[in-house]
Amino acid sequence: MDKYAPAKIAGELNLLSAALYTDLKVSFKGVEMTSVTPYSGRFAGYKIEKGKLSIDVAYLVENRTLEAKQKFVIDQLELGERVESEDAVRLPLKLAVALLKDRNGVIDIDLPMSGSLDDPQFRMGPLIWKAFLGLLTKAATAPFALLGNLFGGGEEMNLIEFDAGTSTLDAAAEEKIASIGKALNERPALQLEVPTSYSPDLDRAALAARRLDGLLRSLPKSNEAALADPAQRFELLVSQYQADYGARSALPPAALAINGTRRNERDPAGFAPANLEMERAIAEKHQVEDRDLEQLGQMRARAIQDALLASGGLDAARVFVMGANPSAPTENKRVRVELALK
Repeated sequence: MDKYAPAKIAGELNLLSAALYTDLKVSFKGVEMTSVTPYSGRFAGYKIEKGKLSIDVAYLVENRTLEAKQKFVIDQLELGERVESEDAVRLPLKLAVALLKDRNGVIDIDLPMSGSLDDPQFRMGPLIWKAFLGLLTKAATAPFALLGNLFGGGEEMNLIEFDAGTSTLDAAAEEKIASIGKALNERPALQLEVPTSYSPDLDRAALAARRLDGLLRSLPKSNEAALADPAQRFELLVSQYQADYGARSALPPAALAINGTRRNERDPAGFAPANLEMERAIAEKHQVEDRDLEQLGQMRARAIQDALLASGGLDAARVFVMGANPSAPTENKRVRVELALK
């Protein structure tokens, strides 16, 4: 075929009516795919720049019904110029091709097919292309689902979650990242984008609480027991409040009421609202700025990047840390980083 591609056709058929019975096996090796650009332009919207196609198919026709087993091996497929076509899918097909190619540039797929020869739309060439494009569509619209099925990590392997205010990867995140690293090693045409993600609400509150505890820990007579005990925490909060606002500054109302009461007469239930008032007032002096949130997002992105590149098997040039991307909190009150492929 095309002078250099070996072709083999073997089987049996009804010479009086091939549509009633045909049992045929067909094999082509190394067909230049540039010759099928009319199909690729119409259905994919791209010319084919390069690639060789090898197929092994078995077609069984009985009573005008076809059952086909088709194995296609496409070597070094490269899509070329875009072609305007009303039938072309509007998808990132170059990404889909990169997802399907293994590390040697080979796409190996099975495309079973069936149909009736009485269907006026039944033409083998277009049907094969539509089946192939269906596979490309699945790859382009759910790339991580495809990779997760191939290399582990699940369909949501690109969703990495962090506790609020932290940049530490847990075991589940490390397992997903390991699967992504394996997938990238097997799909060398892909690049990974890691956004700088944070939650304005969850992270700001968590960072503020951590900052406040840091201030209290630096005070004299401070220890973990004092931080946990409402009465002792109140004394620490008073000290920090006076350090921030001045020794003669009036305390917030609830705190002022407790502070003016003798220690042995203080109502334990009153410490909760008093401590909350004090914490809010102190937080006003030590606000968590947007740059603090962006720095946390950077730390998360770097943690993911470091985990991916730790083994040394993946080229750092393929992992991109992106700009700030505020994230909505998840149902379990964690912050999600959503990785993307290019």
